[in-house]
Amino acid sequence: MKKLGWALSIAGMIFILLSILYPLDMINKNQFLILLFSGAGIMFAGSMIRTLSILRKK
Repeated sequence: MKKLGWALSIAGMIFILLSILYPLDMINKNQFLILLFSGAGIMFAGSMIRTLSILRKK
């Protein structure tokens, strides 16, 4: 469960890093917003899964 949380956090980080392409005019504004918000949401889900797995052990 902890590995799944880390995998989701890494995927979210990659989405957020891909949103850097917007200032370089490689993606449009809609794609930028989708990448940014979906990356943040995926990272949030990953951190919640990691927290849940830590709390289950106690």
